[in-house]
Amino acid sequence: MQPESRFVKTNGVNHHYLEWGAADKPSVLMFHAVGMCAGIWNHAARDLALDHHVYSFDLRGHGDTEHPDGEYTFMQIGHDTASVIQALGLEGSICIGHSAGGMSLLIADSLFPGIVRKGILVDTRVGDSPMALLSPEDQKLRIERTLQKRTIWESRDIMYEAYRGRRVFKPWTDEVFTDYIDGSTRPLGDGRVELKCDPVVEENFYANRRHLDTSKVLRGLGGEYILLVGAYKGAQTPQDPAVQHLGKETKAFTVKELGAGSHFVPMEHPDLVLRAIRDFID
Repeated sequence: MQPESRFVKTNGVNHHYLEWGAADKPSVLMFHAVGMCAGIWNHAARDLALDHHVYSFDLRGHGDTEHPDGEYTFMQIGHDTASVIQALGLEGSICIGHSAGGMSLLIADSLFPGIVRKGILVDTRVGDSPMALLSPEDQKLRIERTLQKRTIWESRDIMYEAYRGRRVFKPWTDEVFTDYIDGSTRPLGDGRVELKCDPVVEENFYANRRHLDTSKVLRGLGGEYILLVGAYKGAQTPQDPAVQHLGKETKAFTVKELGAGSHFVPMEHPDLVLRAIRDFID
């Protein structure tokens, strides 16, 4: 099943999304993490589209969504998420977000309580920035590596070979990794490809996240939520104060420890994550 590629102009930005399934089915909306793209959800979307109408959105500055000049903030993508839901008439839908994608839908629900009916947060850090897990030296190194990313490659095949063995990407399934390479690059017409998400945009989101106080932003949410967490050092637990705060601010809240995977668990164990999504929404 292949998706339709569509656009909707809201909040001053032309937003790109992929769409699967029949319009008379319940809607499921999907949002990706920083540095990723709508196509990262292809595996789950194809399965969910058997009985749902599925949308997967490119965040601003990512994929084929517009890349406006200026700063990129988490509050912006929260407003973006609310605006695309409202523009497409999808209030009260099921929403799924990995990392920053989950934060965008939480912010949207805090702005317009009930705009999300059921929310699946896949390793969305609801307290301090994920950067807080790193030492100051490692934080600096992460930013330097992000800004030094190679933006133009001779071909997708060459980029694939260069990235496939890297520590972060090695545990990903080949299907999801290929979707990432294809969805995150655009052809330049001479055989070369270019990253759609500029490393400066990615770094801007990381830097901004450190200043987002979720205890003040995430209040009075109208949806029911589940937080899916991977199995790695520093992963969130039900005992974390920020997790407990979120539980008090939602209509209903559950934490499910997946028992496997890193922060990138949707890419490493897509079927495990899909089963957890199905269990929650079905």
